[in-house]
Amino acid sequence: MFQTEDTIVAISSPSGAAARGIVRLSGDYAAPVAAQVFRGDVPLDRVGGFRMVDGLVSLPPGPMVFPARAQVFRAPRSYTRQDVVELHVPGSVEVTTAVLAALIDAGARQALPGEFTARAFFSGRLDLSRAEAVADVIDAADDAMLRSASAALGGRVHRLCESAAARLTEMLATVEASIDLAGEDIRLESPAELSSRLQELSGCLHRVAAEAVDVPETGELPHIVLAGRPNVGKSSLLNTLTGTDRAIVSALAGTTRDVLSATLVLGGGAAAVLSDAAGFAPAGDDLSAAMTSAARAAVARADAVVLVVDLSAEDFRPDLELYHEVRAVNRRSPVLLAGNKTDLVGAGRSRLESLAAELGVPAVATSAVNGEGLAALKQHLSDALHLTPTDGSEHMALHVRQKRRLLDAASAAARAAGLLSDRGEVADSAELVAVELREGLWRLGEISGEVVTEDVLGNIFSRFCVGK
Repeated sequence: MFQTEDTIVAISSPSGAAARGIVRLSGDYAAPVAAQVFRGDVPLDRVGGFRMVDGLVSLPPGPMVFPARAQVFRAPRSYTRQDVVELHVPGSVEVTTAVLAALIDAGARQALPGEFTARAFFSGRLDLSRAEAVADVIDAADDAMLRSASAALGGRVHRLCESAAARLTEMLATVEASIDLAGEDIRLESPAELSSRLQELSGCLHRVAAEAVDVPETGELPHIVLAGRPNVGKSSLLNTLTGTDRAIVSALAGTTRDVLSATLVLGGGAAAVLSDAAGFAPAGDDLSAAMTSAARAAVARADAVVLVVDLSAEDFRPDLELYHEVRAVNRRSPVLLAGNKTDLVGAGRSRLESLAAELGVPAVATSAVNGEGLAALKQHLSDALHLTPTDGSEHMALHVRQKRRLLDAASAAARAAGLLSDRGEVADSAELVAVELREGLWRLGEISGEVVTEDVLGNIFSRFCVGK
């Protein structure tokens, strides 16, 4: 799947224009290949590790010449444990693309997504849990996700697997010794003692998996859509909740014509994308026909919908129609009722409660002017999206694959404990217990990468962007 002997190259800086662009190479010939386009005061083949050289990048035809800086990292003290060279050039997309093409012409190969980190994994620089955490750090869309990914990158998942594997290995040695020393007058641990230790380990792994924060396979944030009739205050709520002036606010109905979005920070540092879906028709119109395709698409893909109603309105029947239209487009996501403009009315709260009871949805009275109810609205959304705040230290953060393997290891330990619980001697069921303990070690190895299949590696590294 991944070659590791040749020299690879990729643009490693984010896409788009910037002050600086980075083109990275890794492989035995990283420095000689880079030297084909880079000229510095010192030849790259004479530059030691962790050194930086200023110079020029010269590109055919012409040639085109740009100021550049080369950073050199020598094997094995580099990210990939191979020679690594980074060329820092002006951040124009045209420049970085031209440098990449010139380096490929000079003998490097375009790197696949995640190939630099894959080389770090294959060389033993990172275990698989840390390699996955690299992508999680890159994809982190909010503070909570970043803290969880940073903890995994720091080795938290690795240490858990290492500790559990060491305990299983120790007990496997005892079990196998009971077979070899069955005829000897040597006392080993009793079956009850071993069973108790295995039950304890199984319970510990189960607790970690049960309490673990789910890490999404991508950094995509959940989507929340503000739906409502024109002029109910959706744009004002969007601006106030997100702390931006993303939406135009006007007393003229229908001012917002497009779906506008901004990032909403919820409790505990979790985040979501909040959108104002314009295009909903006023009462008396054909709602399905009048709703724009963009607004319908936003509502359809939403993970939660906030139906905004104007508490000063005389009649909520159009809002009832709109609720049913929203439900026709999206039946899976929770809907929350926000009664807006509490700063203008007082008696509307009881009508809001009646409407919420009729629809069977929770309701919050809000005001974009004085901020009333906005904290409660955020809390309702966090609860609806199951965005449990975490400080990144109390609970482990695991991908679905990692959690399943951890539970598999816990189950194997529990089965081994059950085989020993009613035995007089460990040797009586040693062979079956050994099978279960090896199964547990295998499952832990699938998390750390000591045991892993090619398709699993392909799925993991496909999440990476090229250049990482």
